[in-house]
Amino acid sequence: MDSTTINKNSVLYTLLNQYPLGDNISECLTCGACNSRCTWFDGEGGPLPRQIIRMAALGLDEALVKTSMIWDCLLCNRCTEVCPMGITMDKVVRKARSLAIADDKIPGDIKKGIKNRLELGDVNGLTKEEFVETVEFVSEEFIDEVNDPLAHIPYDQKGAKLLYLPNPRELGINLMHLTAMAKLFYASKQTWTLSSRHTDVTNWGYFVGKDEVAKQMALMVVEPAEELQIETLVLSECGHGYHVLKYLLEDLIGRKPEFEVLSMPELLVRYAEKGILKFDPSVHPYKIAYHDPCNIARKSGGYDAPRQLLSMVCDGVAELTPNREDGICCGGGGGALQDSTATKKRMITGKPKADQMKRAGLPNLATACLSCHRQLGELSAHFKLGIKVVTVASLASESLIL
Repeated sequence: MDSTTINKNSVLYTLLNQYPLGDNISECLTCGACNSRCTWFDGEGGPLPRQIIRMAALGLDEALVKTSMIWDCLLCNRCTEVCPMGITMDKVVRKARSLAIADDKIPGDIKKGIKNRLELGDVNGLTKEEFVETVEFVSEEFIDEVNDPLAHIPYDQKGAKLLYLPNPRELGINLMHLTAMAKLFYASKQTWTLSSRHTDVTNWGYFVGKDEVAKQMALMVVEPAEELQIETLVLSECGHGYHVLKYLLEDLIGRKPEFEVLSMPELLVRYAEKGILKFDPSVHPYKIAYHDPCNIARKSGGYDAPRQLLSMVCDGVAELTPNREDGICCGGGGGALQDSTATKKRMITGKPKADQMKRAGLPNLATACLSCHRQLGELSAHFKLGIKVVTVASLASESLIL
């Protein structure tokens, strides 16, 4: 019988086991509870959570990297919820992805996006000039939207109260979403701005597990924001962007930023509760199912704000089963959605979510992440569900009482 001994000198083993909880792979009981929670485990192909942990614990770095498991993992942490030893899967997988021997496994699109972000400030390669042209074009459309010739979408305005950090899709294929967000800021009557120095909310350093890259990208947001002397950084609806900038930021950069960080739904709920913003729920006279983005909900505790906002802008929230900490990943997490070669695979990883959407029996579904929005919409089309997928903040914009 073949036997394997623990290699405590492996690079991955030495990167892990630094803390009592989270990366403590040496304490794995091999109970298999993680496998029971993986929504891909019973599907075609896919990672085996317990096997990932055991290979890491034994120091089998090269063998683990040669499998596709570290990039097949969606980093959703659903398995983590039931681990009796508190091992956090995304901590383990991200460390495995960070290994030098794993660099050639990084999807090409993600490598290119990281290069663009570090060199140009935008993951899609948008230059500062192109950013300004895009914002000024959208601003012209925005004037018509609010019927106010004095309205505009500001950028690089020092001393503004709010700084909005958009999703790359809002500066490319979904300009109408940026217009919708601008409408909400306009109605708040608060000073706000965009920044041409850090044009999007993403941090793909998180996907590849390289903390120095993630730190550099985070500082590309923090330092210009502090120079603008804003009070609040408002994040577009982005799951991993929220997790990095709201939940991981202080650990990444080693200090507190000189501003508050809020997601767009969190900001809108705050202003609605103060009476600054008002919504007409009769615009959407029906219940809307809500999908919990893994990074916002299970990994960062952001369960309530999207639901509170939905309750203000439609006839009520219909919960998917299961939801919240037990919610099912959309199937596009962990960088899968950012890899253009993974489309077919995403329809496999998303099948459990599509089944859940179908069981809900509702024609409308909302989420608070534009990546989830895209994945869920593609699932609806692929599985012929006939479900319209929207974002929570866009619903709020439609319901806004100016």
